[in-house]
Amino acid sequence: MTKFLSMVLLAFSASPAFSFDLQSVTVSGLKEVIPSAVEIPAAPEARTASQFVWMTVRDNPAGKEAEANDWGARIEARVRETFKDSYSVNLRADMDTSWGNIRKTGSYYNLSGGGVFLNMSGSNGSYFVNGTVTENGKMTSVSVNVSRRFDDTSFNVFGSGLNLYTDRNSVNGNYDPERFSKKAVAAVTSLLLAVQVEKGQAKPEEKAVKNTERIWMSIQPGWGGWNVVEASDPFARIEVGLRKVFDREYDAEISVDNNRQWGRVSGFFSRRYELRAGRTDLRLEEWAGRWEITGRVEVQGAENNEKAVKLEMRDRFGDGSFSIWEDGIRLNLDRNGISGDVDTAVYPKEVIGAVTALVMAYQQINQPQQPR
Repeated sequence: MTKFLSMVLLAFSASPAFSFDLQSVTVSGLKEVIPSAVEIPAAPEARTASQFVWMTVRDNPAGKEAEANDWGARIEARVRETFKDSYSVNLRADMDTSWGNIRKTGSYYNLSGGGVFLNMSGSNGSYFVNGTVTENGKMTSVSVNVSRRFDDTSFNVFGSGLNLYTDRNSVNGNYDPERFSKKAVAAVTSLLLAVQVEKGQAKPEEKAVKNTERIWMSIQPGWGGWNVVEASDPFARIEVGLRKVFDREYDAEISVDNNRQWGRVSGFFSRRYELRAGRTDLRLEEWAGRWEITGRVEVQGAENNEKAVKLEMRDRFGDGSFSIWEDGIRLNLDRNGISGDVDTAVYPKEVIGAVTALVMAYQQINQPQQPR
């Protein structure tokens, strides 16, 4: 009996120790037995598919200029020879318009301006293009090879993110938007257009056509706090400036060649804008979704010193950009520029200046130009 009681007391006295050991083993055991949570890797982000480029090329050997555009992708490039081995460049990617210059030294081409710095060098129809293009604050490195295909205006362009086939009438292919921006596509295209302009030879009958005038106007905030917004084409010698007087009303100054005219643009009616300057009385109105420009523009030397105007202006993308495509005049108008060509025997440059004033007033009243 005494021996039994001793065993019971021994068991009770030892139980805390056994309990502690059991608890310790149990917790540590659970840590070892239960694995840590398995992290499932995130699915890779889907890559943006390659974008196609279908650019139409318009070549004007007599005017020493060429342009390529893809209205669907909203990519444009224009090149005009200003002096020997010097070219003026206009690039458009979506709503961003940039200006630059191409200088040629030997077989070396340098494109600079508007966030674009590209070099193209080579010989015998084979070139290498490298440099950088900045668009919307993002810099794109450019490194592509250009090889001659059939003649001096047809090339195969290939590199990291870009594949193009070019000829005198088209630029087709694709680009990877993660590696190559639209502006970079336009910049590379402009270098090839410069080669096309350089190699192009005007036919005798083309040299006789003198009435067609190229229009490359840039629109930007006014300098010095005088103009709210202004547009200029130093080659066509057209300048237009607007100064705000009241809400929906602006003083306008229009300069064409050596003639300068002052007037006023108002937009007191919701879908109607009027320009009055001397004998000029021009209106921009919307009718059932269609825009019409009607009235008269003062033109020295014309019959009665005025030109009657009736044009249809079509909304392009609903963002303040329009187009005018009629006999004698073809223009694309947006917040950053006005470009195209005009037969000055049909529509004198004074008409372009007046239309520019109306369109800039519309843009200011509806979507004011922001400082750059």
